[in-house]
Amino acid sequence: MISDLHAADGSTTKHRRSARRALQNWLLPMFIWLPRELLRVRLLRFMLCAIRYVWFVFILRRLRTTVGTDGVAKTTVAHNLRGMTDLAVERSLRLIWPLAAQAAGDRTDLRNQKVLSIGPRTEGEIFNLVAHGFRLRNITGLDLITYSPRIQIGDMHAMTFPDASFDCAVLGWVISYSDRKNVAAAEVARVVKPGGLVAIGIEWGHKTPEQVAADKTGYIVGSAERLPSVDAILALFGDRVDRVYYRQDDQDISANEVGDLLVVFRLH
Repeated sequence: MISDLHAADGSTTKHRRSARRALQNWLLPMFIWLPRELLRVRLLRFMLCAIRYVWFVFILRRLRTTVGTDGVAKTTVAHNLRGMTDLAVERSLRLIWPLAAQAAGDRTDLRNQKVLSIGPRTEGEIFNLVAHGFRLRNITGLDLITYSPRIQIGDMHAMTFPDASFDCAVLGWVISYSDRKNVAAAEVARVVKPGGLVAIGIEWGHKTPEQVAADKTGYIVGSAERLPSVDAILALFGDRVDRVYYRQDDQDISANEVGDLLVVFRLH
């Protein structure tokens, strides 16, 4: 009787379907999310980047550089080659967090967003983006220095990408190495789609480049023309800026401290 009832009202079939649906809704996301969640662990991300760095740089010897156009500050490549051991690139998360939050807030699937990472230097920023929901195959890196198949060699002042190629662009502590910042900004606005997001961060402090050099810390200010505020960054893009979603202006730091200028905005 019970078996007949189950067969008659379809409850057994429904139970099997709900069990199958539960497996799809629970187990499948676990496998999909696992790599992303592991990459959020700084040590694991560093280890992955370190292994790949040793493989590509020391074994395959694929490290390459270019001087770029005359818009690149002359100390850029030399200074950044000394910083290649920063493989986890924790600093880039300060831009990726608000960028991912805003992109997801627009009800878009981050995995389908095409992202341009300008000046990532190492793969750390690439995997930081993956850890926060962006798909690896949709992330393109561009730098004057590269060893990675994930990072193309090139100059942000003269990019070879077609117009409107990307949904988002990240320029983490990069545009301060430009002597032609307006040209770099125009190129970013060209390759990002209308309505796309741009995230920019730069280091800022009260000391002049000469004072920084006198400290003999090894840090070299990129361009003599320094951006003093978030408003100055936005001014580079002029009326291309639609809406500002996030900004941080460390203008209240002391004379000996170093702060950051961070902004995430949408293009018209």
